[in-house]
Amino acid sequence: MNSLSEGMVVLGGCGTVGSLIARILACHNIDVTIIDSAPDSYLTPIFKKEGINLKLGEELDNDSFKGKSAIFVAPSLLKNDYFTTKLNNFNKKNLPVYSIEEIIKFFLPNKPVIGVTGTNGKTTTTHTIKHIFKINNYKVPEHGLRIQGNSEFIPALQARLDGDLAVLEIGTFGRKGEIKRSATNSHVNMGVITNITRDHLNNGTFEDYINCKKEMVEVADTLILDGDDPLLASIGSKHPEKEIHYFGIKDGDNDLFKSKYNNRHCPSCGKLLNYNISYLRNLGEYECECGFKNPKLDVYATNIRIIKEGNTTKTKYTIHFVDETRDITLKNSGVHNVYNSLGSACAAWVQGLDINSIVRGLETFNGVPGRLEYIHNNPTMIMDYAHNPAGVETTLNTVLKLKTEHNRIIVLNTISSESGKEGDIDIAKLLSKADIVIPVSTSSTKVVDYIDTHVVPIRSNIKFNKTGTTGSSPEQVTEGIRLALKIAEDNDIILSIGEAGVKYSKSSLNKILFENVKKQ
Repeated sequence: MNSLSEGMVVLGGCGTVGSLIARILACHNIDVTIIDSAPDSYLTPIFKKEGINLKLGEELDNDSFKGKSAIFVAPSLLKNDYFTTKLNNFNKKNLPVYSIEEIIKFFLPNKPVIGVTGTNGKTTTTHTIKHIFKINNYKVPEHGLRIQGNSEFIPALQARLDGDLAVLEIGTFGRKGEIKRSATNSHVNMGVITNITRDHLNNGTFEDYINCKKEMVEVADTLILDGDDPLLASIGSKHPEKEIHYFGIKDGDNDLFKSKYNNRHCPSCGKLLNYNISYLRNLGEYECECGFKNPKLDVYATNIRIIKEGNTTKTKYTIHFVDETRDITLKNSGVHNVYNSLGSACAAWVQGLDINSIVRGLETFNGVPGRLEYIHNNPTMIMDYAHNPAGVETTLNTVLKLKTEHNRIIVLNTISSESGKEGDIDIAKLLSKADIVIPVSTSSTKVVDYIDTHVVPIRSNIKFNKTGTTGSSPEQVTEGIRLALKIAEDNDIILSIGEAGVKYSKSSLNKILFENVKKQ
């Protein structure tokens, strides 16, 4: 690709893939100009900081490619016949035209790449690992997009941005080969798998879903696995050729953990596993009469406590690195975040960071927006992305730590489960621990008979069909929040759960508060 030695044009550079193509070229000291019909972009500050020239709000003309040596085109534009005809008309010098394939082939990450996958906790674990390295003066590339960006080509392109180490969330829509392709294109050398559960099962069999997540094992040379998950322990035991490190919890005498899980079969012999203790649904201390049991943990937690501080909670525990220990205080609370922090700590430790640097990173991490995020006081209002039974259980249990004899927990359920009605029923049963439940999503209104607590329905006649994992419309969320504020006392706690809750709660709340001010 000698043609890249001079100026480059990126067409469609304000889009998802086009923007990353432009930034990769620029970080290799190539003079880059973006031409895009969009008049502006939220990425403009990033483009300017990275020295990318911008021609926004412009169409192609005879001067578009003057002084340039090659053209890169966002792949979506190459599917547009009208655009490709215009490109051919104005590319009078027949400059070479490239796209994402050439970026993947000729520009390698040239840095350590950590890929994070699993059912629950991927996003928080990814952000925690990034934070640990960033505060220890590592440059960690960010895609800067207003989307999650954990699938298709985004991780592979993010890995190629300028930095000392890349940390990528790699998700799947349940399609065979998706994680393997993404991890391979990203050159992942360390794979972190948080857990594997049925919670995101929306098509195919559970076995198919397990095989999708296992694809990370095929690519990464080093694996960080939750040893409290019997599926991951089994997967690890079958790959002695890999460098494998396990994390988990050893806190069986703790009063926090009284339940026993009895719905997971032994991956070795197929018989029902015996759980001595369940820390978080299927994550716990297990054994089977065939001899299968938890592996030895490299990084683990003991003495876990969830401490109430005013209207918030913090989690304290002791972290063990083989033969060293430190006391930890997490700002983002809950047992699920203990697991997220342990997986992150294990990855950073194996990557070579010292224990004190890791602990400093864990204790200064503020969490991810939309995860137990406080958005209002008097009454306290919290929103959380929890959208499956495991997420709802751990989020609700964390918020219940704020319960006193003087307040109530009011839950707005905006979820339409990816697992269908079965998942909606599981969530409904879990919400029975709350004082009041307001079913907001159409799906949640259909399973209210499974809620064993006070239910207050919204009056909306809107029948919203979920889009992806967004289970409710903005109008439904607004009506739910308006109802919650009407029945809540100042000491009560309102919890809005689900993707729609995170997407729309802030704007809905602001709208309602503005309306109230106008009435005064």
